[in-house]
Amino acid sequence: MKFLLIMTLMLISSMTLAQLTVRVNPTNPVKEESFNVIFEIVTDSDDEPMVSFDPVGVEVLGRSKEVSLSTSIINGKFSSTRKIRMIYEMVSESSRTARIRDIKVELGPKTLTHKPVRINILSRKKTPRNIFLQAEISKENIYLSEGVDVRYYLYSRVPIVQTEFKSFPKLNGFIKRFHKVTDKEEAVQYEGAVYRKSLKYSARVYPEKTGKLIIDPLRLNIQYAGSSGNPFGSFGMAFNRFRSKGVSSKKVEVQVLPLPSENVPSNFTGLVGEHEFRLISNKQKYVVNEAIEAKLEVIGPGALEKMEAPPIYKNVALEQFDTKSEFFEVGLSSGRKVFDYTYLARADVEIPAKEMRLAYFDPSDSTYKEKTVLVPELQIGGGAVTASTARPAPQEEGQTQTTKINDNLTLKTGSVAPLFQKSYRGIPLSWPRIALISLLVVALLQVLEILLRQFRKTKLDKNLDEEILEQKKKGLSYNGLLKIIYHLRKDGVEASARNLINSSAMSQKDKDYFLEMLDILGQKDFATTTKTKKRPAFKMAAFKALKKVIEDESIQVTQ
Repeated sequence: MKFLLIMTLMLISSMTLAQLTVRVNPTNPVKEESFNVIFEIVTDSDDEPMVSFDPVGVEVLGRSKEVSLSTSIINGKFSSTRKIRMIYEMVSESSRTARIRDIKVELGPKTLTHKPVRINILSRKKTPRNIFLQAEISKENIYLSEGVDVRYYLYSRVPIVQTEFKSFPKLNGFIKRFHKVTDKEEAVQYEGAVYRKSLKYSARVYPEKTGKLIIDPLRLNIQYAGSSGNPFGSFGMAFNRFRSKGVSSKKVEVQVLPLPSENVPSNFTGLVGEHEFRLISNKQKYVVNEAIEAKLEVIGPGALEKMEAPPIYKNVALEQFDTKSEFFEVGLSSGRKVFDYTYLARADVEIPAKEMRLAYFDPSDSTYKEKTVLVPELQIGGGAVTASTARPAPQEEGQTQTTKINDNLTLKTGSVAPLFQKSYRGIPLSWPRIALISLLVVALLQVLEILLRQFRKTKLDKNLDEEILEQKKKGLSYNGLLKIIYHLRKDGVEASARNLINSSAMSQKDKDYFLEMLDILGQKDFATTTKTKKRPAFKMAAFKALKKVIEDESIQVTQ
């Protein structure tokens, strides 16, 4: 009998303590609001628990772990136990009775089980929520390419200590312009209760396809103090009671309508909303082989990133180079795009002024509208002219010679710059003189082309060096990096920065560096978070490789 008692005591002392409890916090969660399912394991073993279960009617968002130790002395001996809390954050999209079944926890050689846990998901709370996150959109029924503002607001009835971003909305199917926001609070009344309201995330979005699109949730982890229902109560009294809560905004559906297919003007720019167009040209008179430059400025609320450069001048005597463009944000809901046009005059010609019409779609009355832009005239002279076989009259030194260009335009040449003058008198030329002038013009064109190519390369090198040096001195920024990468654009094609990097001739290592920088800087400059990341390292070798590719592309284009 004594032997059996001793063996029983030894067996009990050798057994490992292992207890499992499961609870839901809050007990009755609300649909589309995250809640926690807590698996609490108490053990004196050093083994790490492996938790498994089958969720039905809920989605698991994440997991965290908390461990606490306790030590006691029994009969002069120390005894230590661990309390391990495995916390799973979950959410349900609809009100229902959800279940957590097949619960198992493997703890070394032991396997702990638990009966299924039923979770009653409510459609809404009976009392005002203390904290919630809400996505608010300026318009829910929109047209294709029509811009709308999406803002994510945090509402709270308790003092907020800290806000941490867990996941940002992807906003798939939209062109996105992210806004930098300031964490300002205002007092508002919502659903019969007074809240603090603060903007946490904001973007201007443009749908790229029709049908139903989803504004997906923003997820935050909130640390707050106390549990007072008064958002303007004493902060200090509740500061010693910190609590954490995961919040997620509800999905918002947006219905995107196609643009009307009837009466679409041929000059439709693809822009939605009223826009202003302005053409800037420095002068109207040029000589042959002189560069002609003009700018078209477009300002408005549309998706200017997708707009292509409309043609301004069309003439066989003009050689057109690649049209460059640059985009700037103007406020939160508007933008400005500038197209830089460059032509080279190849022959004498007079292009009359004209009115250029550009159309946009007005969503307020669902009609296409036009605006007129005045394109100034161009007068180009000073090149080779058509001549008769008659020999021109002798010209004394210091005098000017008048050459007839056409029926309405006469060019004076001599010791001064060419002057345009209306005249009907011409100077006949012999065939040998025509041949000589033609050879001189061809030689001049080749020299000018070489000089122009060298000028463009020098200008490109100078601009690139300044932009790269600015990034090195002031630190990498998203907009500054985009400005450098956009030098890879050619033939007026509006390609994204990622596509430009991937299609470039750089090494894969350099490509990966710039792609990673776009991701890091995009989140740093356009994502509002209380936890700031260290700015990425500046690698001059990668920027030199990018500069070489840009220069090679520029030389190929000019050739």
